[in-house]
Parts: sequence; structure tokens; C-alpha cells
Amino acid sequence: MTHPKSRPSTPAPAATRRPPLRNRDWNAPPRRDPHTRLIAQLLALAGPDSSVLATSSRPWASATFVGRRHAVRLRLTGADQDETADRLTAALPEAEFFLPGHLVADAVLDERTSRADDGDGRQTDLLLSILTIEDW
Repeated sequence: MTHPKSRPSTPAPAATRRPPLRNRDWNAPPRRDPHTRLIAQLLALAGPDSSVLATSSRPWASATFVGRRHAVRLRLTGADQDETADRLTAALPEAEFFLPGHLVADAVLDERTSRADDGDGRQTDLLLSILTIEDW
């Protein structure tokens, strides 16, 4: 018996496999650490009488950004090391670094020490802190 107010039957959709949900950032490979490029560009900025004493790089994150915190201890030698240190610390906050996939968010001088060298001259050590963030 048919009911006059019944709806016509519609076929059920074919059972197909639904594509899996995908979030582009879920399984993204980690980005390359820009530490090595950053050190090379810092040395170029500091000049030929500079050398690296120690470096470190550790992950850093905020609510909206992901990046790395870099600490670099540079040694400056030569006759004009004080002028080089002044020039470097003045240029550091506005310096342009080419780090693919990363931006320099902050670059500051934490510590500056001068002392007599083992030889006849002096040396100046700079401790720099640099924050890089991933460029999305």
C-alpha cells in the first residue's frame, strides 16, 4: 500500500572512500636551521679581523611565531677594533640578512668586553643575541 503523502525514495549515495583530512602544517618537514648562514653573514658584516669564539642555537616559539634564538660570541682584533665594534653594534639592529625561509626579528648586543691580548695588542669580544623566525 502506498501512502499519498510519502516522499519518493531516493537512492543512497554510493559508498565511496572519503579523502583524508589534510592540514598543510600538520606533517610539514622541519625548516632548515639558518644558524650557519647567519654566522657567515655576521662575519662578513664584522670584517676580516673578526672570528667566532662560540655559538649556540635553540628553538624558540611564541603564540604566533616559531623560530630560533641564536647566541654568538665574536672576537675582534686589529688596530681599529673599537671602531669596528661600534660600527657593528650600530648596524646590527637594521642589518639585512639573507636567510631563505627565515626573518631576523631582533639582533642586539648583550655584552662587550675588551682586554689585553697575549701578544702586544688588545682584543674585543662581543656577545650577540639574534632571534630568527620562520617566514610563512
